[in-house]
Amino acid sequence: MKLITFFLVLMFLNSYKVFSQDLETYQWKNRIILLKDTDIESDRLQAQLKRLQSNSKELLEREVLIFLLVDKAVYNVNRNKLSLQADAIIIKYELSSFEGLVLVGKDGEIKLKEEFIINPSEIFELIDSMPMRMAEMIDTKKID
Repeated sequence: MKLITFFLVLMFLNSYKVFSQDLETYQWKNRIILLKDTDIESDRLQAQLKRLQSNSKELLEREVLIFLLVDKAVYNVNRNKLSLQADAIIIKYELSSFEGLVLVGKDGEIKLKEEFIINPSEIFELIDSMPMRMAEMIDTKKID
């Protein structure tokens, strides 16, 4: 019995480690919006995605990537399945019974977790109020 428990814990740690490595790819480089729902075709998910994509310039300026978290899989906005570990994301951000939008900051922490549908301007205002974003905007002005 102890051996089984050991292997279960080891499997969990390995899945968490894989996710952490995936996060390292984006951490300190990108903010992430997770759209979580039970169906990739859900009206709510698609409406939220459409609103976000209509603000692609603002997303790009703020270095935001969008991922769809559906049915224990992660997809990009083109519905291509990614190698990110959905189970680890769900555990890390406590999303098992959640459906909606999650904004993850560059530091890997949740900045916003709300049910659909969120106005993109609210997300951009929140991001722009963050110290890291303020520093980015100052640096951008220095370059211009």
